[in-house]
Amino acid sequence: MELERFHLPESMREMRHAAASCLDRLDDDALSAHCRSASPRTAMHAIANRLEQGSAWIVRAVGRDAEVHASAADGHHNISAWPLWLRSECQRREKPLLYLMRSESVAGLRAALAETTSQGIFCNDAEAFSSRWPKSVQPALPLWLSAMADGTPYDPASGAETLAILRAALHALYIDGEPGFVYFSAHADGGDARALSAADGLHAFKGMYCAAPLQETSTASVRLLGAGKTLSQVERAAKLLQQDWGVASEIWSCPSYTRLARDAYAAERWNTLHPRAEKRGSHLQTCLGGSASPVLAVTGYAQNIASQIGGFVPARFAALGADSHPLRAGTDSTQWIAALALKALGEEGRIPLGRAKEALERYRLA
Repeated sequence: MELERFHLPESMREMRHAAASCLDRLDDDALSAHCRSASPRTAMHAIANRLEQGSAWIVRAVGRDAEVHASAADGHHNISAWPLWLRSECQRREKPLLYLMRSESVAGLRAALAETTSQGIFCNDAEAFSSRWPKSVQPALPLWLSAMADGTPYDPASGAETLAILRAALHALYIDGEPGFVYFSAHADGGDARALSAADGLHAFKGMYCAAPLQETSTASVRLLGAGKTLSQVERAAKLLQQDWGVASEIWSCPSYTRLARDAYAAERWNTLHPRAEKRGSHLQTCLGGSASPVLAVTGYAQNIASQIGGFVPARFAALGADSHPLRAGTDSTQWIAALALKALGEEGRIPLGRAKEALERYRLA
């Protein structure tokens, strides 16, 4: 058989070369330092500016945003991906695609995907602007993304997470050749200046990483999971639990509950179909399988986004979202997280069951 049949097509080699060039441009200490103190939205625009000078196709579909226009590197803006269709098929695939958009609906995202044959990296900054919807998008949007097998949604908590996940996404889509698209929700709250190690960045792309390990040995401990802006709420709840109730917390950042659930389901299915083979584990089980402490997962979307992982968590599990009854009451979500953590510990028999009622009364939640 001729060896030429195993050679990569020229367009694929050019794409890999372009992606490697993009990764080199993002491997910059100044950019990393900027992203550590930046919001996901600010970090994504800084990344776009950096890549626009190199080997990436940048679409700024939020073209009426003066701030975005002013921040661009050279004054040339693509406000749509339709110019891609004026090129040949091979030319359309020569560069990685980063699509900056603002849409609260499934229809808006589907229109962007139609422009790009459902390939690329999409960043939606709708959350940075006020709306009547949770995270400023219609509830159908995160549900649709969780059901789209060829798309992986992320809700990063910080600019550092955004940069780490985007690097990994570039490598996966354009060097490893994985199909589909990656979606980012980008809020505008400032970063916490916390750096991510290379391992944490890789684990963030897989769906979760440990943001704060268990510091103190205690008879009662809980594991708190947060995504996006809810990670800061989870961190404040951990302080309340320690100061007011002597309960220690392990904190996990979960940029993608959907990816965690899909990976866990894939491992479970493989083990079912191959009963005699060595068992496969999932990233979720690797992270949470070493303890029996209760797990409370929090999301800014509807509760069922975080509930996706519940069936794969080997411990008592509870999920909290924007449609959960406590959070709709307009009260402090941090205190509700602490109260529900105490309830889970009480149901496990690790603390008196009445502690949760005490917390509701102390924080005037009931």
